[in-house]
Amino acid sequence: MRIAQLAPQTESVPPVGYGGTELIVSHLTEDLAKKGHDVTLFASGDSKTEAKLVSIATKALRLDDSIPLRRWQTYDLRLLLELEARQDEFDIVHNHMGAQALPFLERLRCATVTTNHNNVKDYCAPVYLAYKNQPYVAISNSYKSLNYSDKLNYVDTIYNGIDIDCFDYNPQIKREGLLFIGRVCQDKGTSEAIKVAESLKLPLTIAGKVDEADRDYYEQQVEPHLNSDIKYIGEVGPAEKTALYNRARAVVYPINFDEPFGLVMAEALLLGTPVMALDRGAVKEIITDGETGVVAKNLDELTSRFSEIEKISSETCRQRAINFFSKEKMISNYETLYERLCN
Repeated sequence: MRIAQLAPQTESVPPVGYGGTELIVSHLTEDLAKKGHDVTLFASGDSKTEAKLVSIATKALRLDDSIPLRRWQTYDLRLLLELEARQDEFDIVHNHMGAQALPFLERLRCATVTTNHNNVKDYCAPVYLAYKNQPYVAISNSYKSLNYSDKLNYVDTIYNGIDIDCFDYNPQIKREGLLFIGRVCQDKGTSEAIKVAESLKLPLTIAGKVDEADRDYYEQQVEPHLNSDIKYIGEVGPAEKTALYNRARAVVYPINFDEPFGLVMAEALLLGTPVMALDRGAVKEIITDGETGVVAKNLDELTSRFSEIEKISSETCRQRAINFFSKEKMISNYETLYERLCN
């Protein structure tokens, strides 16, 4: 098949640091190309791919100080115009850009599909509902149930997948302390992770980016708590991330929103690390309470049940990730869906 993968240009594909959507797009692009498909990636110019690359922004917009935030959307719109001009080169276009791509997809002559990586917010819901008959993929059953399951044309639920070979599992490393990994913000529950660590009197490593929109949150809710036990180390790459997972007794995941999937949880399991999470969104689709982590209703319960973490088998965690969240499984599911939509 001739396949176009359409990504936002905010981050490169794959991302340099944090960027769950861009990582999934990279897995799809590279593995579909290896399987013999003719793949074109529409993404920022600093993206790395063996497929054809089409760009408007020369590098990830978040990292380009010469382009102010108010112009970012224009660069994505220009990328969409380029896609529309080249539409006859493709059998199917896979949209990961979100709502702003939908009007363009409506005009294409080839098949299309949109994976919704983020919740349908109130401000963009009218756009999705205006194009409700386009094919959509949910990344979890929870996501689907919370995002207009009765109105949007969901054609499949496909879990995000992990490149197992990129994570060097080392069961011999001594596990010490807790880990929070992800965007530092209210939604992800960074300050709640600090509260858990302080209650348990355990060290906590915080790894992830601070977007400008979350700068006040970081300075007010996170920075005052940093000390020799509560450390913020910034964004980390794949090797550093693997080392952090291998050393952590548990990943703390006290989210304050309905997480559509949660790639951090799946990655943690792959490295044999149990997860302490609040019961929001797709958490229970990824974490089996009492077997691969603790899923609680509030912080007090999360803290009081920490003793259960010591009884959880790292191998049980790892096998769950391999069985349900491998990139091979994800890619096979998308390949089958592409064929169905093209036909």
